[in-house]
Amino acid sequence: EPKPADTPKQPKTVKSEQGIIVEGLDNCLVKFSKCCTPVPGDEIVGFITRGFGVSVHRQDCPNADPARRKPEEEGRWVKVSWGESELASYQTSLEISAKDRDGLTLDVAMALSAAKVKTTSLSARSMPDGYATVSIVLEVKNQEELTNVINKLGQIQGVYQVKRASG
Repeated sequence: EPKPADTPKQPKTVKSEQGIIVEGLDNCLVKFSKCCTPVPGDEIVGFITRGFGVSVHRQDCPNADPARRKPEEEGRWVKVSWGESELASYQTSLEISAKDRDGLTLDVAMALSAAKVKTTSLSARSMPDGYATVSIVLEVKNQEELTNVINKLGQIQGVYQVKRASG
């Protein structure tokens, strides 16, 4: 009696400890790229590195721009997606541009405290033109929490731009 043919296997999607699903690969090392620091909710893409697993970039990261990809690396770009997160928080970076004034850094620190986000780094630099740049590394649960933080920082007196660091 003839046996039924095996059904073709679907590409495996298995999540990593960081809550990332890498299409076609299971149990692979995943790291979040420092150039664009993706958080859940961001559109993301993966790059298979040599010896360091899959590097996850935001799709809008200059380093993941399809126009800049080398043809010989085409097969190393893979589809990745957010799975059920096992991490409580994700590290990301922000750049604030503001009119320089006394108390600016304190106001930024107070806004971060009020938003209840862990800040791992905060540095402010005065520019000769009367403006200041504040760089922040913080931990958020997802894009929604990050958007709330960006909105709070944007309401600080003298702040004219809050953007995610990229590239």
